[in-house]
Amino acid sequence: MMAARLGRAWGPLVRARPVARCSQAVASRMCSSSRNAATPAAEGFFSRLAREGQIDSGMWQGAALLGGAVACVQLSSNEQRKAAVGALLAAYRKCGLSERITDRQLVEDFVRKNVAAACNVLMASPVFYFMFSKVHSQTLAVSSIRAFTGTLRIVPFMGAFYGFFAIVAPFVTAYFMERGQTYSEAQGTAAMAVMLSGFVFIEAIVELRGCGVMFSQMTASSFVLFIPALVGRLAAGVLTQQQKVGSESEPLLPSSWLDGPTWQQHTYMTFEMLHLDREFLITTGGTTVFQHVLNGITWVLLTRGKSASLPDILKFIFGGMNGTATSGLFQFGKTFVMRFGFGWAWNWCSSQQEMPPLSNLLLVDMPVFNAFLE
Repeated sequence: MMAARLGRAWGPLVRARPVARCSQAVASRMCSSSRNAATPAAEGFFSRLAREGQIDSGMWQGAALLGGAVACVQLSSNEQRKAAVGALLAAYRKCGLSERITDRQLVEDFVRKNVAAACNVLMASPVFYFMFSKVHSQTLAVSSIRAFTGTLRIVPFMGAFYGFFAIVAPFVTAYFMERGQTYSEAQGTAAMAVMLSGFVFIEAIVELRGCGVMFSQMTASSFVLFIPALVGRLAAGVLTQQQKVGSESEPLLPSSWLDGPTWQQHTYMTFEMLHLDREFLITTGGTTVFQHVLNGITWVLLTRGKSASLPDILKFIFGGMNGTATSGLFQFGKTFVMRFGFGWAWNWCSSQQEMPPLSNLLLVDMPVFNAFLE
């Protein structure tokens, strides 16, 4: 009798404690996806790591596509490569591309540059997805796995993104040249025009899928904020890095520092060695605000799926993981660190005068193209 009375008296308090703790720590223990809410009781360590690391069919599809592309290029003969380049250029002309754009400009400024830009993004993406996971309180092991699963998951979309750009941009450039712009002016105008077209939706899919958001979790309301923020980030990031491929970097520090005191000389050489240049500053600073908005939308979709609403997204953007102004500012600071890391890796890849490893595997270097053009 006494035990029963004590049970009735203390029962509500005992039951209330886990709820209180859960409400206080819900942000830090959010699962990576709404589909992960129900964790199998007997799940092993490696099975759980694979699930939380988002090793899924999308990752395997990306790995197969990337491996197939590298294999096709590496196993082909020089004659086959030259024939492929010739067929590509002939296809441009058959589709009506003006002779205002020469074959060499077509190859160097559109085909090669976009393939190299795609490779640079893929090589820098592990930093992005690792940092995205870490700023949202994932473990080191899970973040490390997601760094590569996220990168492989975006391979098909990156191929479509830069492939579409390489195909369409020459025609848009020729269009603006016919209306009085110089080649360099028309290139910049065309890049912005293509970027702001429906083409931006491909990049939206890249962003969401790479972070693990399934198509079934995406909502129409989330794109109301996502697309404008993405356009801003693309203008400050993709366009800047795409135009930088193969060109000289603009120093962030004045060249007079090379003749100044020892500390100035060392600082200048360190910045130059790490490629901390003006494009890096634009890419990092210009994309942080937009990335904070994108991170908020992505995380809410991951944790709430179809039930996510616009108020939920805004609450996370301004309130962070804990729903307070301080937490929101802290989350923004973590986003800056995230963009700093990814921006540096991306800028470093784009700054290389020699093609990085992945670009070399896909023969983005010029000898094959030069052999055909000559």
